[in-house]
Amino acid sequence: MSSSSPSRLSPSRRTRALVVVGQRKTHIRRASTSKAAAATPTPTSTAATFDPSKPIVVDDALLTNEAMLAIVNQEVSDAHVNELAWSCLGYARNGYDLDTDDLTVKEMWDTAQVFPNWLKRFPEPPDFLGVKRDYRPEIDAPVKAACSALVRSIPAEHKQGLKQQLKELGWTGFTLDGLTPNKTRRAQVANWLIFFREELNGVPLEELIRRKQQRAEEEEKEQVERPTGTAKQGVV
Repeated sequence: MSSSSPSRLSPSRRTRALVVVGQRKTHIRRASTSKAAAATPTPTSTAATFDPSKPIVVDDALLTNEAMLAIVNQEVSDAHVNELAWSCLGYARNGYDLDTDDLTVKEMWDTAQVFPNWLKRFPEPPDFLGVKRDYRPEIDAPVKAACSALVRSIPAEHKQGLKQQLKELGWTGFTLDGLTPNKTRRAQVANWLIFFREELNGVPLEELIRRKQQRAEEEEKEQVERPTGTAKQGVV
């Protein structure tokens, strides 16, 4: 073979053909590489023991009303919104794993501090927005389920948090004209993030459980003291 003929890549050189920079993945294709790298990394979680005394703490600067407005106005990427929600739920990226056979990148996640009830249903961080913008049922169903689960976890007294908090910034909600699934889900995620900011950020689960039990006792006492027929009703 002449010196001008292209040489085949060794496995180690094929591995170097994929470069991971921070949270962004850059794929460099070689002419002699037979298999292309996957477009989206596959998330993989690692098992760990949950510590109820250790709170989830997220920088308040990421949860300001201005940051929520940027979310609903689509001024930040879907990836940013997803990752912010993941952080608030307790998922923590702890690296990447590369399969050198097919050059598939897998994101590795530490789930030690994910809320236990949430983790039972979502052992890996779910897509809340539908980053592929593919709304066919077979593709979008998991996204819809994840976003719906997030919405259901918001207590009734916080359901209007987004409108209340962003009103001072001039945001009054979406109109039906031009409303898309992505906009709707962004608003729903932002509403949950406000609830997290106000009630969950920096508070250990054991304290959250104590507060929930205290509220339940107060509501039960209130119902007993009310006249017949005026008892408060709820779904929880």
